[in-house]
Amino acid sequence: MRLLLPALLALLMTAPVNSWGQGTTIRRAMHIWAGPLHRDYLGCLNCDRLDVSSVFNTYGAMGWDNNYIAHSRFARYLAAHDRYSACDAHAADPPILKDTSLTRYGVLNVSDTRADSICGPRGAPDICKTLKATCTKANP
Repeated sequence: MRLLLPALLALLMTAPVNSWGQGTTIRRAMHIWAGPLHRDYLGCLNCDRLDVSSVFNTYGAMGWDNNYIAHSRFARYLAAHDRYSACDAHAADPPILKDTSLTRYGVLNVSDTRADSICGPRGAPDICKTLKATCTKANP
């Protein structure tokens, strides 16, 4: 059974999963993969802001809001027009979101009509807003 963005939203926005009944809680990390066959790792969407792989870490190489990303091999994934871009609403193969068990949850794309997009009808408005701001900064 294929899980879509509602499952992603449940993981991101609700209480974490109880593990082994010991009162410990874990949270599934959502990772972004892009490019041909989705081999390029772009970072973690819901990891702690200070995690080196977090897309919200302004000092890390994966951060959306830093100057490194514009000059790295990941810049194509923020291009205004590219087959693999998160910023191209008509991208044929945008970055995908997977958890640590490699379950696919949807795509990281600015399209507001694509059903499996983070900006789509069942997407995550806060993450979409941040993605659109990043795309605007990358493509003035």
